[in-house]
Amino acid sequence: MARTSNNHSLGDVGGGKKDGIQSVSRALAILELFNERRPELTTSEIASLTELNRATAYRFCQTLLNLGYLEETQSRTFRPGLKAISLARAALSSRELPEMARPYLQRLRESTGETVNMALLSGAEVVYVARLLNDDLLALRLFVGSRLPVHATSLGRAILAFLPREEVERILGGRELEAVTQYTITELGKLTQELDRVRSRGYSLNDEEMVLGIRGVGAPVFDASGRPIAAINVSVARPLDKAELRDVIAPQVVETARAISTLVTELAIDSEHR
Repeated sequence: MARTSNNHSLGDVGGGKKDGIQSVSRALAILELFNERRPELTTSEIASLTELNRATAYRFCQTLLNLGYLEETQSRTFRPGLKAISLARAALSSRELPEMARPYLQRLRESTGETVNMALLSGAEVVYVARLLNDDLLALRLFVGSRLPVHATSLGRAILAFLPREEVERILGGRELEAVTQYTITELGKLTQELDRVRSRGYSLNDEEMVLGIRGVGAPVFDASGRPIAAINVSVARPLDKAELRDVIAPQVVETARAISTLVTELAIDSEHR
């Protein structure tokens, strides 16, 4: 993790505000001290680089240690912890993922003959990062960068179902679930039940809840830590029965998502050994 500048003390970060924002800024600034040249730092070194006194620097390090963002390799010597590494991988994956996944998405597009999408979670929305079109869906004005409500899409549900429940509550809590069509689930309790079903069977379904006449099957893509970092889906704009969606298309979507997840994990493992 490279620090953007070494010319600012932690007392300067956050504009000197006497609130929690300054504490967050200080903690992040400590994490940003670590890089390839400084894989480990002592409390004294952290204090010197941040212009904090040693006692304050040590308290911040202990907090980050307890949260899993630092590890103590020996007395008062620290390095980035697994949580910090996981965040870095997730950020890297989110940028490289569409390019890495494209061959898998293309094969899914060819095997199903349907439109294939990949999306990332952004707050209470999903953001399209890849879209391989079937001619039937050319009329839909959705592009890479398009945003849709997370609760009304198979992509969004595929991600939500595998996030910690408290995180899902933060994303959806206190928010009105918009009825995009007359079939959209708009009650939080019913949506929670649907997410339980998604988690149980491994894929999500959308039956005309986002666009009338469009059905979708989605599955999550996981990082090396098992966290869903994206989702893929197949969108179908032709009449079909639920048995075909469930028995023919869904297994292909799940298998493709697993293959992409395996690739993400393998690349993460390879990077550890470089």
